[in-house]
Amino acid sequence: MKKIFFTICIGLFSLATLAQESETRKLSSFSGVKVSEGIDAYLKKGGKEEVRVEATGTELSNVITEVSGDYLKIHMEEGVFRNRTVKVYVTYVSINSIGASSGANVFHEGILKTDDLTLKASSAGTIELKTESKTIDAGASSAGEIVVEGSAGTVELDASSAGEIDAYNLTCDKAEAEASSGASVKLMVVKDLEARASSGGNIRYRGNPERSNTNSSSGGSVRKSN
Repeated sequence: MKKIFFTICIGLFSLATLAQESETRKLSSFSGVKVSEGIDAYLKKGGKEEVRVEATGTELSNVITEVSGDYLKIHMEEGVFRNRTVKVYVTYVSINSIGASSGANVFHEGILKTDDLTLKASSAGTIELKTESKTIDAGASSAGEIVVEGSAGTVELDASSAGEIDAYNLTCDKAEAEASSGASVKLMVVKDLEARASSGGNIRYRGNPERSNTNSSSGGSVRKSN
């Protein structure tokens, strides 16, 4: 009987440990977001800066949401590596920069409208969003991935070390694309294209640009796609 009671207590303790916790945190102003360490972040525009943190398998205090300079940085407390699921819902007033690294995933609700947008994904980090921007600077490296849709005037896309940028559904007037070291870039361009692929890099583009200048070397490939 004691053994059964002990087993039940252990089970209840385990369930309590794994139960989801959540809290809302107020923030000072920021214009960029950086997410890391396997956290899923969901961004949306609102009237004030705040985050709602949801955590399973770890304490809320282990989830750091701090504003440093212009950036909201979201990461785990140092040394917290055990199995856990963390989701952070970010409300912002205005942002122009998003970064994802170390297995983090960043998603945007609705259309992100800004003049100049910077996107950086590295170390298996992922960014997915739809935007209307004048300029976009996007970089993916070390198996980072960026999926971006919408429209832009001028874009710079740089992928390296197995990074991937999928901008097939982003219509832009002018594009400069570079892929190297097994990386991949996909884009849609209307007027002007500069594309360079090297060391197994792969660039595929859609559209009929009025001017195009492409270069490939060391096993790189630049080709028009259907």
